[in-house]
Amino acid sequence: MNSDPISVDIPTACRMSGLSRSFLYEVLAGGAVRSIKAGRRRLVLVDSLRAWLQSLPTEGLAVSLTPAKEARRGA
Repeated sequence: MNSDPISVDIPTACRMSGLSRSFLYEVLAGGAVRSIKAGRRRLVLVDSLRAWLQSLPTEGLAVSLTPAKEARRGA
């Protein structure tokens, strides 16, 4: 049996993603991440949150394959 949750509350989604509460609400309002209402609680669908995070561009991953050549050129 899989113990990973299908949905989490807002504070947990913020901890999981590293997003601020206000930015998470903006993302939810824009429809990029799906959520549901359960009574008075807003629950974020974990698969939707993960998919959105994985779709974001990454920074700082450009790696030079020949750093010695760049050093000789004075780059």
